Amino acid sequence: MEKKSFWKTNAGALTVAFIITMIGFTLILLGVNHGMNGLATGGFAAVVVAMLISPIKVFIIDRKN
Repeated sequence: MEKKSFWKTNAGALTVAFIITMIGFTLILLGVNHGMNGLATGGFAAVVVAMLISPIKVFIIDRKN
């Protein structure tokens, strides 16, 4: 059996999602505190992308026919 890299497993994808979520929350906080709506919107987009990583990986990328 071939050994997979950690980042190619489901746990690795969830770790990446967690990191992106934390960066997104930081961007949201900085954007709100400094009155930068674009930065807050970018942070919100990062959080949405992080939430969609797992379903996209499971149902689209790793789908078995």
